[in-house]
Amino acid sequence: MPARSPLVIKIGGSVIGNLDANWWDDVAAASLRHQVVFVHGWSRPLRDLQQARGRQPVFLTDQHGHRSRLTDPQVLSEIVEVSGTLRALICDQLARRGVRVLGLEAARDNLLQATVRPQRWWVGRRLQPVANLVGPVQAVNATALWSWLEQADALVVTPLAHAAQHPYVNVDSDRAAAKIAAELRATALLLVTDVAGVLVDGVPVRRLTLGELTSVRSELAGGMRKKVAAAAAAVDDGVPLAVIGRAAVTTLLAGRAGTQLTSGGSGGPTPQVSTTGGSGGPTPQVSTGAGT
Repeated sequence: MPARSPLVIKIGGSVIGNLDANWWDDVAAASLRHQVVFVHGWSRPLRDLQQARGRQPVFLTDQHGHRSRLTDPQVLSEIVEVSGTLRALICDQLARRGVRVLGLEAARDNLLQATVRPQRWWVGRRLQPVANLVGPVQAVNATALWSWLEQADALVVTPLAHAAQHPYVNVDSDRAAAKIAAELRATALLLVTDVAGVLVDGVPVRRLTLGELTSVRSELAGGMRKKVAAAAAAVDDGVPLAVIGRAAVTTLLAGRAGTQLTSGGSGGPTPQVSTTGGSGGPTPQVSTGAGT
């Protein structure tokens, strides 16, 4: 096991372009203390691309009440196109700060396996079969991830998966990040988003435990409900700490912003994650092949 503990950071597609230089400086410093795995979303950039081409995203609800983007081969092609740009942007920000970084596409590089199950989806007022290339992540190739981490300080992963008979499958990026964090036994999972954290009556909640989620679930809606579910899945699978919020990495880890989720009782201590040190280490070499 490497001396530096893994840290998984999922960045929402809507916030990647809005992170300032100080945020990138902070996370570059964190890569000296942790082996950082970035997972990125793409929803808003994908929407913008489709609208620029005169198309609108289509969302469907399945027979179980779960809402999902309608994903056909054309949409998958657009996701690959948008994600290549986002992955390169993240890699560039890190590489220019001296971080050895590798960009990976999880489907192409055999990192994530999903299952596409035949389902019925609501179309108008009828439930009917629809070819929708979406599904949950079933397996993470941790061996391959560790192998890549031996070659870099940080990885940037596009969370597309592969499945039987399907080279590309659209998966939920928050859930993918949670699965990766659990498989790597990460120190923490950070979900960096465009909101301050979990809000109750409009006020951010700094700390929650798995047992306390029931009391705030009614306050959650849409994207935040999905993020909390992903964070809870990671903690339930053994990740000591999950944080949702909009702040620098060290600030989120220290509990000075965002919402921290742990497994313990409300009176228990928050797991400690290193947020200092590392400044005296060697300067990493910039990867020349990042963002491919």
